[in-house]
Amino acid sequence: MVDEKVVANIARKIIEELNLSNLDSSREEYGIFSNLDDAVESASKAQKKLAVLDLEKREEIIQAIREACLNNARFLAELAVKETGRGRVEDKIVKNILAAKKTPGTEDLKPTCWTGDHGLTLVEMAPLGVIGSITPVTNPTATIINNSISMLAAGNAVVFNPHPSAKMCSNKTVE
Repeated sequence: MVDEKVVANIARKIIEELNLSNLDSSREEYGIFSNLDDAVESASKAQKKLAVLDLEKREEIIQAIREACLNNARFLAELAVKETGRGRVEDKIVKNILAAKKTPGTEDLKPTCWTGDHGLTLVEMAPLGVIGSITPVTNPTATIINNSISMLAAGNAVVFNPHPSAKMCSNKTVE
């Protein structure tokens, strides 16, 4: 069973660190919106704050997400199977754990440089902004876990549009 207090505390801590508590939302501190315009507007504000954080701070956020997802892998899997009627709980647990543990975070964002006959080249990764993600009915929770980790690690915000048959488990994963 999910320890909602632990998840709520992690979410509040991240929101406080990013100073996002003043953003409007249908479920304020959880990032759940009833319309796309509000979601994109809030994500845009959040992304501007996230993008200026150093990689170390972003990794702390990613670690909190990983821990929350690992602690709730079974709950989210059971919720997904119950709501969507697809798959097996044990398989979805494995996928949630795999997404939480193995999705690359900030470690893939290291700058590289090289020199040659034409000078010095430096390649640094930079955020794109707000990314839209359509989540499938087949693996909604694992998709949200994976996309959250990879997109937030890069300094982007993400707006999820869950499959209509997977709204509840998708929103719970976002929370």
